[in-house]
Amino acid sequence: MKGFTKTIITCICMLIIILIPLPADDLYVRFHIKEGGVSGYRIYYATDSNPNFTDEQHIDSEYDERTGQITFVFDSSLEGRITGIRFDYPPADDMITIDGVSVNSGGIVKKRLSVPALFNSDDYLMVNGATLDTIEDRETVCASTTPDDPFVVFGPEGVKMLSTGFSHKFSTKLCIALLIAIAAIFYNKDLFGSKGAEE
Repeated sequence: MKGFTKTIITCICMLIIILIPLPADDLYVRFHIKEGGVSGYRIYYATDSNPNFTDEQHIDSEYDERTGQITFVFDSSLEGRITGIRFDYPPADDMITIDGVSVNSGGIVKKRLSVPALFNSDDYLMVNGATLDTIEDRETVCASTTPDDPFVVFGPEGVKMLSTGFSHKFSTKLCIALLIAIAAIFYNKDLFGSKGAEE
């Protein structure tokens, strides 16, 4: 009976840990710049409460020279609220090549996006000051930009790809629950034969 009670208590503890709601972590969207300028990128976003691209709703890029990536950090408070995304290139005559996009949260790569799928001309709502060409077999998009405010406004699919994936630490909670289960199993085992030795 004691063993059954311990099992029930262990299972309840595991369920509490797994089901307890935790706040979302920030979302990190990273673009790998293969060629071209590495500074001056910006993302404007629209939300359910403000559907316009305004100066109050933008994120500047951070460049990591070691990885060749620019990063945009979406605050966790934006989870489920982003309705539009405008990606701004540096305003200059340049040829910029992007060959990788990833979405990270909670210290984990949540997804690696197909560059041609993200930069899908059928999904664009608007392109200004730039000409975009995707090369599907190389997973790249090339942008020929001008000083005339170059940007692309993603459609619904692009917005969904870039704005979902906020982590609620489910994998961490699952690992903790599994550790509890393993500890409970080993607690009931006579690993060193102490019982037999006493007999």
